[in-house]
Amino acid sequence: MAIGFDCGTYNLICCKRDEDQDFEYKSEVNAFLEFPMDNDFVFNMMKKAGVPLIHREDANVAYALGDAAVKMAYTMPKIDLKRPMKEGCVNPKERDAFQIMNIMIHSLLENVKHDKEILLYSVPANAVNAETDADYHRKILEAIFKAYRSDEGYTVDARPINEGMALVYAELADKMYTGIGVSCGAGMVNVAFSLFGAEVFTFSIVNSGDWIDKQAAKATGETVAFINKEKTKIDLGREPVSLVERAIKTQYELMIEKTIGGIKKGLVENSDKKAHLDDPIDIVVAGGTASPPGFDDFFRNLIKNADLPITVGNVVRPKDPVKSVARGCLIAAENAG
Repeated sequence: MAIGFDCGTYNLICCKRDEDQDFEYKSEVNAFLEFPMDNDFVFNMMKKAGVPLIHREDANVAYALGDAAVKMAYTMPKIDLKRPMKEGCVNPKERDAFQIMNIMIHSLLENVKHDKEILLYSVPANAVNAETDADYHRKILEAIFKAYRSDEGYTVDARPINEGMALVYAELADKMYTGIGVSCGAGMVNVAFSLFGAEVFTFSIVNSGDWIDKQAAKATGETVAFINKEKTKIDLGREPVSLVERAIKTQYELMIEKTIGGIKKGLVENSDKKAHLDDPIDIVVAGGTASPPGFDDFFRNLIKNADLPITVGNVVRPKDPVKSVARGCLIAAENAG
């Protein structure tokens, strides 16, 4: 048995095989809501309803976790939805980020059936355009998985895998795991170039989904929450019909251009390692930020003019771009020694 786990800024996704060996997913929104404990009745009702909760008695506050927190945020507009991760890594400004993620990750692992099951979890590369601490983040996740115990006392043998490499494992088996994985999440764009399953280079940029929301909000005077909602309706294959659509599409274009610039730089710096490549290189684009219709064509058109030192083959977006990293983590775990 093996487990794949995508530890994303917005989504936590656990992937296993079911009895028919098909992929099976469990997910939770990586977010929480903090509210004052002025009314025990509300807390107790949420507890009875099965809402994941943490009670901080010392601070007289409680946290509602995951998807339940998102739903509550729509009905409690004065309370901000928070995340234990920011820009692809554990958020250092959230004092209880470790405890919150510990509870949510362990809840998704509830059905571990054998001791020391191999689990591969996604980690980012350090960003090239911001100061991030991917090593610290990896250690935090390592501690969370190491602390897991099932009801029977079973543990997991957890190992990290770069998020972009997980995409290569998920989608490029027919290309002998040679190609480029571009995972566009909420906090980061993670990129990996793989030759026959071996990592050549990786990098990330923090200009991704959350950045698009913030920049488009600044450009239009709208709230980030409103932009985030409108972004789910965007079609990148058509001309914008409003100021908001134009702002969102423009930020997408900037994000993709920065990503392509990083890919070009990585290929040039590692030119000796790709000298024997004769065939065009496929690029996989996935993640929640890659979900809008037309994203793959938009990416394809921009990369045509990038003058990369390789021939680009297909730009592939999976049918389930949000789940692809978790699936790649599982495939890598199944092949781990």
